[in-house]
Amino acid sequence: MRHHSRGPTKKLAPAVSPETACPHEYREDEGLQLEIDCMDCPGANDLTNNRCLSGILNIISRSARPDAIVLKRFMEKRYRGAELEWIGWLAHELAVYTRAMNSTDRPSDRRCRTCPASKDRILPTMKRMLLEDPRGYRARWSAMADDLRSNCRSVSCAESQKCLDETLCIVNLSGGI
Repeated sequence: MRHHSRGPTKKLAPAVSPETACPHEYREDEGLQLEIDCMDCPGANDLTNNRCLSGILNIISRSARPDAIVLKRFMEKRYRGAELEWIGWLAHELAVYTRAMNSTDRPSDRRCRTCPASKDRILPTMKRMLLEDPRGYRARWSAMADDLRSNCRSVSCAESQKCLDETLCIVNLSGGI
């Protein structure tokens, strides 16, 4: 008689979406300190790890901006100063995308919903780009705006340029800062 195992035969890695926020708590210790529990995370607990950095950005974009970040595993890694300023800026950008996506009404016209200049398409794409590669995000600003403008020129809608300009103003890309 043959016994059949139940469940998958391969161990599957847990899927981590861009919305993932790591287990954390805020403490008052020489200012506001964000302590993140990295014990269950399979990746490196370091800000050079994009997955780790994305988790931190998701936390800070929804809550208070700390004076220090502590990544806790077997040893604690503490971050302050310029690195924290940069993380704060990225978290602010992420919060802007999230608020803009939540406050944008979905276009009723099917053509607008599928248009490459639609906020409904641009904002989630830019948010995903920020979370997938936070370190390279700032360097790609101008190229992203230029790509969006060239895609918009190929659209036959007269409103597409206006829609694109409004979206770029929301995300501070209009000047290619």
